[in-house]
Amino acid sequence: MLYIAAGAAGFVIIHLFDLVALKGTRILKPLMWVTGICLLVSGTAGITFSSVRWDWPAWTLIPGLITLIFSLGGIVLVLFVNLPFKDTYLKPGFGSQLVKTGFYRFVRHPGIYPFGGIMLALILIHPSAMMATAAIIWFALDLALIILQDRVVFPRMFPGYRQYQMETPMLLPDIETLRGFISNAGYHPAQIKDTTIGRRNNMSKNVELFKKGQHAELWQRCCGFIDLSIEDFMRIQRRLLLEQLESLKQCELGRKIMHGSEPETVDEFRRQVPLTTYADYAPQLLKRRMDGLPRKPLLWQCTSGKSGESTFRWVPVTARQLDEIEPLIFALIFFSSCRQRGEIRFKEGDKVFYGMAPPPYATGTMTRILPHEIFDFLPPVEMSEQVGFEERIKTGFKMALEEGLDLCFAMSSIAVAIGKRFNAGNTSSASLKTLLKHKKTAARLIKGKIKSRLAGREMLPRDIWNLKGLITFGLDGVVYREKIREMWGRYPLDFHGCTEAVVIATQTWDYEGMTFVPNLNFFEFITEADSLRSYQDPEFVPPTRLINELTPGNYELVITSFHGGPFARYRLGHLVKIHSLRNEKLNIDIPQMSFIGRIDDQIDIAGFTRLSEKVIWQAIEKSGIEYNGWTARKELKDKPVLNIYLEPKKQGIEPTEAARLIHRQLKKLDVPYSELESFTGLSPLEVTLLPEGAFKYYKQVQVEKGADVASLKPPHLNPDHNAVDILLEVERPGFSVCETVQV
Repeated sequence: MLYIAAGAAGFVIIHLFDLVALKGTRILKPLMWVTGICLLVSGTAGITFSSVRWDWPAWTLIPGLITLIFSLGGIVLVLFVNLPFKDTYLKPGFGSQLVKTGFYRFVRHPGIYPFGGIMLALILIHPSAMMATAAIIWFALDLALIILQDRVVFPRMFPGYRQYQMETPMLLPDIETLRGFISNAGYHPAQIKDTTIGRRNNMSKNVELFKKGQHAELWQRCCGFIDLSIEDFMRIQRRLLLEQLESLKQCELGRKIMHGSEPETVDEFRRQVPLTTYADYAPQLLKRRMDGLPRKPLLWQCTSGKSGESTFRWVPVTARQLDEIEPLIFALIFFSSCRQRGEIRFKEGDKVFYGMAPPPYATGTMTRILPHEIFDFLPPVEMSEQVGFEERIKTGFKMALEEGLDLCFAMSSIAVAIGKRFNAGNTSSASLKTLLKHKKTAARLIKGKIKSRLAGREMLPRDIWNLKGLITFGLDGVVYREKIREMWGRYPLDFHGCTEAVVIATQTWDYEGMTFVPNLNFFEFITEADSLRSYQDPEFVPPTRLINELTPGNYELVITSFHGGPFARYRLGHLVKIHSLRNEKLNIDIPQMSFIGRIDDQIDIAGFTRLSEKVIWQAIEKSGIEYNGWTARKELKDKPVLNIYLEPKKQGIEPTEAARLIHRQLKKLDVPYSELESFTGLSPLEVTLLPEGAFKYYKQVQVEKGADVASLKPPHLNPDHNAVDILLEVERPGFSVCETVQV
C-alpha cells in the first residue's frame, strides 16, 4: 500500500499546482509538477516490481503498450499542446486566457480520458491485484480532484469560467456538438477568430476612404440611410426580405420555421409564416449546429437566456452580416461627434476605449469589425480578449491616462460604474515614483485635480479628457443619460440592438429619438394591446404592421434576419415607443423610436440578465418566507431595479431580512444575476412588503369593476401602475403601511 499511497500523494501534489498558481509563486509551479510525476512513476514502478502478477495471457502486453502510447500522446496533446505551455506551467501565477478550443471545446476536463487509458494500460501491462487497486484508487482520486477544480478552483482562476460551465459539459461530450464538429469539417472558435482577424486585416472600402480623406463619400456610404424617404426604406426592406426568403426555402431550419410554405411576396410571408420565439430555434442554435442554417456562419455570439431554461442563447453571424455591420459602426462613431450632416471630426490615430462585454457577447463581436486600421484601441483588442473584464478596464485606463482618449465605447451601466470608480479616487492614488515615470499621466491627473477642486467636487472623467465622442449601449441607457453626461461631460450616443438583431436603431447628433436601420432586419410591429393579449391568450394571433403603417404609440418589435441570419418573424419581446413618424428637426423621414422595456414574461436588468417568473417564484419559495402573494416589475429610478412586491403571511418579518433571503436565492438560481453585482457594481433588488390583505383587496376591487376571472389577481411580472397602486393602498381599516428595502 506504500506504493499506492506514493502515487496518490503524487496526484495531490500535481493538483496543488493550481493553488500554487493562484498564489503566483514562480519556482514552485514546475517543482510541483516534477515532484508529483516522480511520485506517481515511482509508485507505479514499485507496484510493478513488488506485486504478484495474475495468470493472464502474455498477449495482453501488446494492447496494453498500444493503449499506453496513445494515452500518453493524449495527455501531451490535452495538457501541453491545447494549453499554452509557458503560461500554464512556467510563468508565475496562471495563464489569464481560458482555453475553450481543441479538446476543451467538447468537455471541460478532457484529460480524464487519456488518464483513464493509462490506468487501463497499466493493468494490461502488469495485471495484478495491487496494480488494479492502485488504478481504481488513482482514477477515483483524479476524478475527485477534478470536481474540486471545477467547482472551487477554476471559477476563481478564470473570469469566464462560470459561462464556460454553462456552455460545455464537464466530462461527457454532447452528441450534437460532436456531430456538428464532424459535419462542419472541424470549424471551431479559434479558426473563426482567425478568419475575422484576416477580414480585418484586409482594408475595407470604408477604411480606405477615411485614410484618403474622402469624407463626403464615406458619410454617404455609412450614414446615408438617414436621408432615405419612407418609401425608399420600404423598398430596401422588401428587396432584402425576398432575398432572405430564397435562403430560408433552401435550408432545413427555414423549411421547419415556415412549416413548408414557400412565400413569394411580403404579404404571403406575413400570412403563411407564424410568429416565432427562441424556443423554435433552440434545438439547432443552442448546440451551435451549422448544418441546416440559411448560410454558414462566420462566428457565434450569445446573450443571457431565459432564466430557469437555457442560461445562454446562441446566435450565428454570417460574413455578409458583418459586412453590413461595419458601415453602421462608422455611422455610430460619426454621429457621436458631429454637429451637422457630413461632419467627420475623428482623425487617424485617435484613441478609443472599448468598455463593452467581451466575445462571445454581441458587443464583443463588434470589436472584431471596428476600424482597427484607423484608431488606436486601449488596450488593443487582441490583448483585451485574453484578460478578464476588470483587468481590461484597468489596463485601458492606464493607457488612456498616458496616451489620451478621444472616443469611449461602453455599455451604459459600465460607463457609470467606471465613473463611480473614477471619483472614488482610484486614479489619484498613483505613487510618486509612478507619476515621475509617466509624465503625461501626471500632467493629466494634475489638470484633472485642479479642475475638480475649482468645481468643488470629486474628480470625474471629464476633468481628464475632452472626448470627441461617447457611445453607449444597454437597455437602461435612458436611466443613466444624465448621470453619464455629468461624469463624462457630454451626452452619450445611444443605439438599440440585441444579440439576435445586432443593430436596430440609433440616435443621431441631436441625441433624441432613434432612427431605424433598414438593411439588417425586416421590421414588423405588434401594438402593445395586441401583444399583451397574445401573452395572456396563446390562441390569439396578433396582427402586425410594417414601418410605413405605424402611428405614434407603443409596439412589440418583430424581426426577420437578413443576409443569411436564422430568424423569421421572431418576437424579440422588446417594447418600443414610436414618438413620431419623422425627425422634423433633422429632416429624417423615418419613424423615431425609443426602447421602453421587455413585454414578454421576463425582466431585463441592465442588459446582463433576464429573470423569468419561474426563477423569481423559485427564489421566493426557497427563501423560506411564508406569503399570500407577490408580483414583480422592473422600475427605473436612479438605476434599474427589480422590485418584488410581497405580502407576507406574518407581518413581523423585517424587510431587510426578506430582501437578503430572496437576493441570496436569486444568486443561486441565475448565474448572470449572481455576476451582475460584481461585474457592474449594481445591486438591483428591492423588496416592498405589502400590507396584510393587499391581494384580497385587489381581488375585491377587480370584482367590483366586473373583471373576468383571469384578472382577479395582478400578473406576477410587470404589473401596471394601477395594479401596484391598488396593492399599495393603505387608507383601509386594519391595514399597515408598506415597507420598501433595497439590497
